[in-house]
Amino acid sequence: MKLFYSPGACSLAPHIALHEAGARFEGQRVALKDGAQFQPEYLKVNPKAKVPALLRDDGSILTECPAILFWIARSHPDAKLLPEDVEGQARALEWMNFISGTIHNGGFTRIGRAERFVGDPAHAPAAAEKAKEDTVKYLTIAEGMLDGRDTALVSGHSVVDDYLYVIARWVERTGRTLADFPALKRLHDRVAQRPATRAALAAEGLA
Repeated sequence: MKLFYSPGACSLAPHIALHEAGARFEGQRVALKDGAQFQPEYLKVNPKAKVPALLRDDGSILTECPAILFWIARSHPDAKLLPEDVEGQARALEWMNFISGTIHNGGFTRIGRAERFVGDPAHAPAAAEKAKEDTVKYLTIAEGMLDGRDTALVSGHSVVDDYLYVIARWVERTGRTLADFPALKRLHDRVAQRPATRAALAAEGLA
């Protein structure tokens, strides 16, 4: 397998999960800041021009972070990265959709790429500030969903935690710190110490 990633992007979550699963794979860096995602060779991999993308052993490509995380967990059941029961898996999907659709794309993407969401570029700074406010609101909701735990799911560590860990790394982009979200900070600190996380960070040059 081959994981296409950009250091510190949301693709860090499946990078961690692949290590957690003990999967055999190689990483392929995509330099987003240099526009590598728009080059023809990468668009053949993922026409969406985004990371992550996972080239699987059968030659097929899987995209979208929640889908890749779900596939890794279900394809490596011995790693116990998802609950076995339907309710637990539904809660995992609930979390991952909220992280992807709301916290990430509805929040952090608007902070970093505010110019994409306004007609007049002069309005981008104000839009970014509004996005920061919204993202803090979304993080507060996530803090409540954690309900004091350092795991997203009551069953224990899962791929959802790998995803939340990445989000936690971005909190300071909102003007807040992790100390403002105690449960999320505990999750971040716990996941940061896991060998799989350390391996993924080292591979991405983030250790």
